[in-house]
Amino acid sequence: MPSNESSKALPTYFIGHAGVGLLFKESENNRIVKDNLRDVGKEIIALSPRPKAFIIFSGHFEAGEIHGPGVIEVNVKRNTPILHDFVNDFHDSHPLVYEYDWSHQDAPDLATAVWKHLNDSGIKAKRVQRGVDHGTWVPFKIMFPPEDPLDVPIIQVSTFHGYDLESQIRLGESIRSLRHEGFLVVASGMAVHSFASISEISRAQTDEERGITSEKVLGETRSFDKQIRGALAIEDSAKRRGALLELGLLPEFKRSHPTVEHFTPLLVAAGAAGDEEAHSLGVDVVEPGFSYLNVRFGQN
Repeated sequence: MPSNESSKALPTYFIGHAGVGLLFKESENNRIVKDNLRDVGKEIIALSPRPKAFIIFSGHFEAGEIHGPGVIEVNVKRNTPILHDFVNDFHDSHPLVYEYDWSHQDAPDLATAVWKHLNDSGIKAKRVQRGVDHGTWVPFKIMFPPEDPLDVPIIQVSTFHGYDLESQIRLGESIRSLRHEGFLVVASGMAVHSFASISEISRAQTDEERGITSEKVLGETRSFDKQIRGALAIEDSAKRRGALLELGLLPEFKRSHPTVEHFTPLLVAAGAAGDEEAHSLGVDVVEPGFSYLNVRFGQN
């Protein structure tokens, strides 16, 4: 795919996507998270030049283990359905979530061009056929509601399978030039995502124990969230890379990310951004075990 470095590079986004409960649960934090996402959507709609396609990296789309640790998957399916791929079983409590839909456009030809670009950049990539996971359609359903719909096609690209964090930054670096060609990179994950911490709170035997455990978990969550923000504040890409990778060595990292798939999209976004300044967006929402950080790299 030819590069035109003289054209204006589009910004890069990282969004905290939350789960499907964001669509139906009423709480003050959910209201803030939705307001934040809606504002990000309005910002994207107003971008100039207008993106010709989104390249989306989601915490729910890791490359399959069958391909090995060094392979990326690019979805080239036409007319993709949304996947009701929820962690919890809502059939009894909220069966309507399985009827949710999200209208969107695919771009198999552009996806194939991205696949070729990755391979030309030294990234082993395979084309696959899949649906749209909830790490994409849940936040996008809020960001681009029916009265302000998204008319830009989406291209879903996986993160690498496994725990090699540096490879995720290299993946982002490999698509950096596409930001000059009309592609908007949106990484969807969570700065902190720990169901293990929530389980620890729920196992507490008394209200007092539950309160103590909840405060401990919230402290860990805030600590790691602060460390992430500090790393992102570094504008030199090499130094930022080093700081982000050092996060994986912190005691809070395993607690904040028992599995890494919600953290790796942030690394991809940082790699794609290069030296672009990171701007946190919206009102901060940090709960025990979860951070809903949204970031834009570069100017809108």
